[in-house]
Amino acid sequence: MKHLKNIQGFTCRVFLTLFAILPLASSLCIHVYAQRAVGVQVGDWAEYTVTGAFQGNFTDPFENVASMRVTVVNIVDTNVTVEAHMYFENGSDTVELGWIDVDTGNGTHQGWLIAANLNEGDRIYSSNQTMFSELTINETITREYLGSTVEVNHFIINVTTPPNPFYNMSLLMDWYWYRDSGIVAEMRMYTLMEGMGNTTMVDVNVNVFDIIPEFPIFTYLPFFIITTIALVVLAKFKIKLS
Repeated sequence: MKHLKNIQGFTCRVFLTLFAILPLASSLCIHVYAQRAVGVQVGDWAEYTVTGAFQGNFTDPFENVASMRVTVVNIVDTNVTVEAHMYFENGSDTVELGWIDVDTGNGTHQGWLIAANLNEGDRIYSSNQTMFSELTINETITREYLGSTVEVNHFIINVTTPPNPFYNMSLLMDWYWYRDSGIVAEMRMYTLMEGMGNTTMVDVNVNVFDIIPEFPIFTYLPFFIITTIALVVLAKFKIKLS
């Protein structure tokens, strides 16, 4: 099959680029350790539109992808197993399984899910052995998705290697996660590597266009409480009538 198996292939080149220029950015990060908790449940899913531009002699797993659906299929402690259903522009599709530890960041789907209820300054993952090694959330803000204003955690880094006669590398990572669940809402990944007469460029944009659960728990908890009280009152009223 032309397309690489699982989304881990998408991050391979990013690992190389990020590790090469991480010293330029690590000094900007504040090291904060937060308690990690999974914010999703089995059956939760999100659907995304995917657009991309590519240059160079390689195969990218997002090339020719039109949309995708990521579904939570299993949870053990902080390890979340997800099913990624990718729909291609030619009408074909493929389904792949992967996993992510929302605490350490270990797994095949780094960045697609983080711990719930993190705050500005918190490390994205606790491990130093991931694509997001030692990097932290830039800000916790409100942003509009799917017609609702929601709280999101935002991470962005934009760095370029100092000029040299051998190669030039640039990296932009711009990610938004739903704060209450940790599910990615929007991301852009741009890498550019030039040297020895070769140019490799990847520019991928992923945006959520549907999600379940659509609303955080605090939006429907009052309704649940009111409904429960109403049912109790109604039951007592019926008992008195009888």
